[in-house]
Amino acid sequence: MNFIIADTFTKALTRLAPAEQSAVKQSAFDFQLSPCNPGFNYETLKRPRDPNFRSFRVSKDIRIILHQLGDTLMLCYVDHHRPAYDWAERRKIEVHPKTGAAQIVEVVEKEIVKQVVREVPQDPPLFATYDPDYLLALGVPPEWLTAVRHVGQEGLEKLIGRLPEEAMERLMELAMGNPVAAPIAPPNATPFTHPDAQRRFRILDSHDELRQALASPWEKWIVFLHPSQRQVVEKRFSGPACVTGAAGTGKSVVALHRAATLARKDLNARVLVTSYSRTLAARLGQSLDILMGAAEPARSRIQVDNLHSIAVDIWTKHTGRRFNPISAKALLQMVEDSNRTAGKGDFASAFLKAEWDAIIDPWGIASWEEYKRASRARRGTPLGARQKLAAWRIFENVQKVLSGSGLFTWNGICHTVAALVADEQVRPTFDHVVVDESQDLGPAELTLIRSLVAPGENDIFLCGDAGQRIFKSRFSWYSVGVDVRGRSSRLKLNYRTTEAIQRFADRLLPGGPEGGSGESEARDAVSLLIGPDPEIIGKQTAAEEVESLAEWLLRLQEEGFQPFEIGLFARTEHVISGRILPAVEQCGLAACMLSDDEPPSSEEVSVGTMHRAKGLEFKAVAVVGCDAGLMPLRSALDSLADPGDRESFIEQERQLLYVACSRARERLLVTSSGQASEFLSMKSGRLRQCAGSRTN
Repeated sequence: MNFIIADTFTKALTRLAPAEQSAVKQSAFDFQLSPCNPGFNYETLKRPRDPNFRSFRVSKDIRIILHQLGDTLMLCYVDHHRPAYDWAERRKIEVHPKTGAAQIVEVVEKEIVKQVVREVPQDPPLFATYDPDYLLALGVPPEWLTAVRHVGQEGLEKLIGRLPEEAMERLMELAMGNPVAAPIAPPNATPFTHPDAQRRFRILDSHDELRQALASPWEKWIVFLHPSQRQVVEKRFSGPACVTGAAGTGKSVVALHRAATLARKDLNARVLVTSYSRTLAARLGQSLDILMGAAEPARSRIQVDNLHSIAVDIWTKHTGRRFNPISAKALLQMVEDSNRTAGKGDFASAFLKAEWDAIIDPWGIASWEEYKRASRARRGTPLGARQKLAAWRIFENVQKVLSGSGLFTWNGICHTVAALVADEQVRPTFDHVVVDESQDLGPAELTLIRSLVAPGENDIFLCGDAGQRIFKSRFSWYSVGVDVRGRSSRLKLNYRTTEAIQRFADRLLPGGPEGGSGESEARDAVSLLIGPDPEIIGKQTAAEEVESLAEWLLRLQEEGFQPFEIGLFARTEHVISGRILPAVEQCGLAACMLSDDEPPSSEEVSVGTMHRAKGLEFKAVAVVGCDAGLMPLRSALDSLADPGDRESFIEQERQLLYVACSRARERLLVTSSGQASEFLSMKSGRLRQCAGSRTN
């Protein structure tokens, strides 16, 4: 018997309580092994629109809805008794007459059409001028064709969740004025192997695969790849390639599937999955175990680790010495000492430290000739030839002291390992390297990645979003030997956040291309999830802000949100202790402080700085303390003397706020006390730039 799992089932499963989810998973697996067991009470429905729908019992109140056609069984939905039957009685599974893809179609009722299509003179039909055959070719179910041809802008959002995903996605593109070509199905595609069907149906080949699919609470987009994701995952590239996309478009999922695909295709391949963040690397490893199964032979040839850890491991094995990193405080003292001795105090120490962090250290500059040629295009303070030489004498002295002390910066260890490979003291370690959150890499990290794998087919695969760059300044990938021209793809379907939250978060960022880096900041993703607008609340005092947050938390609890589904973030620890924790305590909730070493709690509200939000997601998110002095962080901004550093910092602060807000799936609250951050100020339909930043 063939077994299929639908995304409607996995999505419904996540809405059940944890104990109910466990029971459903076990029952689904047991049913696959023995569907004739009378204890399942396997039966047809009384009022089905599709006669092939069946149900079976999980518990006294929980029912799983299946679809049986011949020797194929499909897990379609799960819920409490009455809602489960209601879902099945309003739907049918059919093969689209134009595309040939299997679809789950909601049966059209007159009342539904009235809700969607409204007689509003100021809201003309969006798709009336398109040929009906063309709309059908886009995946619109025939019974929905009349409603689609008459729907206006006001009713468009009401189609979301009713039409199959591929049809809604293409209609949204049309509504935005983008041309959409009628898709062409690959030859020999069956209803369930068709690219449109694969985004919602997964064919399971074995009992073990079902157990694996149900083993963890995956989001549906981890199991079901969008055709654009699958194309990138399976494509052969002649050299480095990159995939970009806004928050929530599934870049990490693509990275994981890409690594698994490369390891499975080549039985001798060594694959590295890496990122800048140690926390993210740990989560990628856990997700890869779920995707492949820890016991799969190909999994043993995939190493998942933080990039700096890789560098340290290679260096210590090669030299037999212990790695000693220098702290930021000690490095600053070293710069100040060298400024007094080698430079005689001619430069401000703050300027020298900024020049070191922006030019010398990330680019691995080790000689006057290299520094003389180095570009300072984004630096705001000009240096004449004599000044530049005087500054180099100071930096040269810092490097000598570092070397003599046996200390390394993190950029330094990356360049050192890359140099060992270049000198053939260390051979390239991997056949393929897959990088997640590539926007966080600097020149040193990307130089290291280039050295870890020999140039060739499918060598480097980078996934990232320029809008989420919060650690590094931008630079040209081509300048360090990573050329992705002609091998770049962009994901445009947002699986995480509602359209309202995505629209708000996108407006926090300036638009425009990301020249030369292989990335793009275009905010062109489409979300097919609907929900309320974000709440933006400004109060006069911090005490009033605490009350607002507490009221919001209580309201979430009344709506059925669980504590572990809530994330609370702030720019500083001071705001966490002074505003977030008092509100959490006031509601009788417990808070779990996020850290590098521990995953979010499965029972408590997650609390952390905005930097801790990276790589996470929650059903509801509050971003607290978005005051004028905190976003951007005024104390850090005032310490930067160079205009270029100030501009870069403000850009990163804006992107940090974007990261925090885009962690929300269904609810978003943004609060402030006193004067709100200029990032939240509206002007002519866009958010105003903070003083000192670039003009759009």
